[in-house]
Amino acid sequence: MEVFHRTLEDCSLEDIGFSGPWFTWERGRTLERNIRERIDRGVATDTWIQNFPNYSLRHLPHSFSDHCPLLVETKVGRRGRSPIRFRFESWWVLEESCEEEIRKLWEESSGPYLNRMTTLANGLKVWAKKIQFKHKGEVQRLNRRLEELNGDESLEGTLAELMEVKLHLNMEMDKKERY
Repeated sequence: MEVFHRTLEDCSLEDIGFSGPWFTWERGRTLERNIRERIDRGVATDTWIQNFPNYSLRHLPHSFSDHCPLLVETKVGRRGRSPIRFRFESWWVLEESCEEEIRKLWEESSGPYLNRMTTLANGLKVWAKKIQFKHKGEVQRLNRRLEELNGDESLEGTLAELMEVKLHLNMEMDKKERY
């Protein structure tokens, strides 16, 4: 550990703090065996801190790993967006409502084939955003609940719910990967 601290010092790296739960690592499925520690950290040089003065580091809720992800945001301005082309996404067919949505949009469209295809494409984009928004909302809800449960120091009576929330979050994250 001394060599590690000396390396941080030699490289002029300092801990940049964090927000979120105090721990970044957790092990143990039962109350008696659960251990939580802060072993993952963000470090930076003075130059980096000067280049990104509005940075933040957050400990995010975790469900896949024993380590929670660390999110560093630098609050740098965004570039302009380029026009979005239509692409049929493979995950759409995994949604129960996809076939019915395509049928409905096609039947509601009229005119030449190209116009109908444009109507279908625009409708599917709107439908896909709604589906993604719904899943994103569910992930956010589960993450908030996970943060609440992780903030409960005692874990008494919450470990079973914690495991259930992690399981549901994992399933939603699987869906998100397909998107």
